[in-house]
Amino acid sequence: MKKSAALFVSFKTSQAIPSSRLFRRDFMIQSTLDSGVRRIGYHPIVVHDDRAIRAEALVIDRDDGRYAVDFVDARPPEDARGEGLLQLAFEQGCSGILAITSAEAGREPLLSAAREVWRHSAVMVNAGDRAQVLHALEQEGPIPLRALEGLVATRRDPISVAYALACEGSAAIDLSGGLDGRTMVRGGALGLGLRFGT
Repeated sequence: MKKSAALFVSFKTSQAIPSSRLFRRDFMIQSTLDSGVRRIGYHPIVVHDDRAIRAEALVIDRDDGRYAVDFVDARPPEDARGEGLLQLAFEQGCSGILAITSAEAGREPLLSAAREVWRHSAVMVNAGDRAQVLHALEQEGPIPLRALEGLVATRRDPISVAYALACEGSAAIDLSGGLDGRTMVRGGALGLGLRFGT
């Protein structure tokens, strides 16, 4: 199945989310790869004062709470003051509203690191490579990416395998400091059979 560039899908979304604005897409990629984010929800319309408002709103569930996301630089014209978003935040039991500007979504080194990892989102990982990398992460715990090469003998470059596994949730990569051989990788919630709240 070919993915549309105008739609965003990840293991943290329950549906395809329109993402024609690049910084919204970058925010969703970063949220998908952030192990502190559990789920990304999409709400195209909000009912406020008995009228439907096009909101195109995201609600993210993080370890520290649930947040409606206010893309300050790209509010829909129908909700320029964010009233519909505020209504949605109340309806969804959000802890607050997370204001995101295009500059925040574009901060480095996170932007480049997340884009580099996400380039591997369509990579198919064979069963042998998957098993080796996940077994190494389970046995060793969090390790630097460069250590993978000494622990596994995969057909594909083990760092590329780790990137692809991070895109599907089987591994987690700490992108906060950028991306190099010292970047830490560990088994993800899906890869080790872990579930949030357990």
